[in-house]
Amino acid sequence: PNVAKVFDAGTLENGRPYFVMEYVEGLTITEFCDRHTLGVRERLDLFRQVCAAVSHAHRNLVVHRDLKPANILVTAGGQPKLLDFGTAKLLSPGAEATMTGYAMFTPRYASPEQLRGDMVTTASDVYSLGIVLYELLTGLPPWGKQRTTLEELRRGVEEQEPRRLSEACPARRSELQGDLDTIAGKALHWDAAQRYQSV
Repeated sequence: PNVAKVFDAGTLENGRPYFVMEYVEGLTITEFCDRHTLGVRERLDLFRQVCAAVSHAHRNLVVHRDLKPANILVTAGGQPKLLDFGTAKLLSPGAEATMTGYAMFTPRYASPEQLRGDMVTTASDVYSLGIVLYELLTGLPPWGKQRTTLEELRRGVEEQEPRRLSEACPARRSELQGDLDTIAGKALHWDAAQRYQSV
């Protein structure tokens, strides 16, 4: 229920691909939480639904590859919907034909392996979810200042550990320190082998 439905897909005569998807009216997950002044627990409840949607995709051998707040809309009724599987990649033999060679991601939310042009796995989505979680709970990017170039991003994620949630948001320190600090830190590890292997 938290994945926007795809009704049709194909290729036009000129070779341009298209998707016909469910229209979702809502706000990005970060905007929704801020506009409704949701606390940590409510934000985590929404995030858990997003994780369930990503987990469903992974169980069906699909890696999203572009998880970010703009691809997670929350309806007026409070239901998050995961969008834009247009950049998704199937994890099965023969799936290499799906946009191989193209960098299909948003650099700010990309995993280190995406930034390097290496193979993308479910751990790449875990990394992107770590960034979304971080921003959802602190309102800030994990590294303090915004990086703008691909080279800054590549160097930054491998040379600098993200600040702990509880350090980035002193106003919520007591709610964020401990397990949430640890979870975000592990999800944001630069080495995919050190991240959680499932959502």
